[in-house]
Formats: sequence, C-alpha cells, structure tokens
Amino acid sequence: MMSAVKIDREWLSLRQVTEYAAVSERTLRAWLHRSTDALPAVRVDGKVLIRRSQFDAWLERHRIPPAAQIDVDGIVNGLLGDAG
Repeated sequence: MMSAVKIDREWLSLRQVTEYAAVSERTLRAWLHRSTDALPAVRVDGKVLIRRSQFDAWLERHRIPPAAQIDVDGIVNGLLGDAG
C-alpha cells in the first residue's frame, strides 16, 4: 500500500524527489544530465538538491498535449518534405 507523501520543504534531496514524483533515482539523474532542458539542481558538498517549485515548473514544461492538439498532418508533411 502506498502512503501519501507530504513534503513541506522547498529544497529536496534526490530521495525526497523520488518519493514526491514517484520516479526512480536513476530517472532523476538522467533528467539532471540531459543535454537540453536539464532538470535544474544544485550540488552542495556532494549533495544534490532540487527546489520543489523549479521541479514542478520543469514537469509542467513536459506536459503531454491532448491528442486533439497534435498536428499529425504537419508532422507527416514535415517528415516527407525532409525525405525528398
């Protein structure tokens, strides 16, 4: 049974973020080291800290749009145009 996670701190450790977001530490580390739009964090004496408000904003930037908003025709035409 999963317990509800209530975290009232602004700065979170990797372990706290894994609980807060229900993702693995490995996933978080991959997000921290992305070549573009990496998850913002700080390192203090070897400890990685992530500001909860920045994490929430970062997640919002990666929201999946509803299928109705995806321009499938534009994507296909772009790919076909690039191939020709």
